[in-house]
Amino acid sequence: MKSFRKSDFKAAVRDPQSGRVFTGLDHSEALRKAEEAGVEYPGGQMIPAHTGFLRKDGTFFTRAETGKEYGFTTSADLR
Repeated sequence: MKSFRKSDFKAAVRDPQSGRVFTGLDHSEALRKAEEAGVEYPGGQMIPAHTGFLRKDGTFFTRAETGKEYGFTTSADLR
């Protein structure tokens, strides 16, 4: 497992159509920002591949990827 600094990651959701990423203090805030921007999820549901974390360098990781690579899966783990 890779070491990391909590400040290097933000909770994020990704628009499945455009790939644009929205961040927040937690995933609820990031989702709210995406919805305010008009993002629609197929069937009205966000799938796990579109929720995760944005690293400071701009790399998006799904929750599963951060769990495997860094050992955390929720925004609470970054506090």
